[in-house]
Amino acid sequence: MKNITLKQLSLDMGKSEYDMLQNIPAVENGFTNPAYDLSYDEYKDWLRITDNNSRGIDLPDGWIPYTTYVLYVDDAPVGYGRVRHSSSEYLETVVGAGNLGYGIARGYRGKGYGGILFKELLKKCKEIGYKEIKLFPMKNNTASVSIMLKNGGQIIGDFKSQKHIIRIPLE
Repeated sequence: MKNITLKQLSLDMGKSEYDMLQNIPAVENGFTNPAYDLSYDEYKDWLRITDNNSRGIDLPDGWIPYTTYVLYVDDAPVGYGRVRHSSSEYLETVVGAGNLGYGIARGYRGKGYGGILFKELLKKCKEIGYKEIKLFPMKNNTASVSIMLKNGGQIIGDFKSQKHIIRIPLE
């Protein structure tokens, strides 16, 4: 049995996390990875900014605090995700962005880690106090849509004909 852990992003994350982030594209299926293609020094700055954002410090105008987590399998980082601390009408009706997002590094895909990371992020949503979440996966992202539906999701609509709107009750 593999040892699986989820850790909140921290300033002491190093080269293994950096390397993992370089294997998740800058934008893929609507999920953004701002650490992609950064130099190692820029990555260390990104860690500081992202840590501050989780505490509501130095957030860009209109942004909601979010916490970033890294999934480890046998101490190797395999993917990461973010959970917004709340939602907004603007995100849901204009942007089509949900309460969480995640990505798995190339080389670790197709091994079930996306489902594991998603379940762990759902637990974090419950800890924050969400009673339900909404997600906006690209319709052609069949892997993520399948994971969301397997975890209690229901397709309740579509967003601009490109994304599903999926609701997951958390109670």
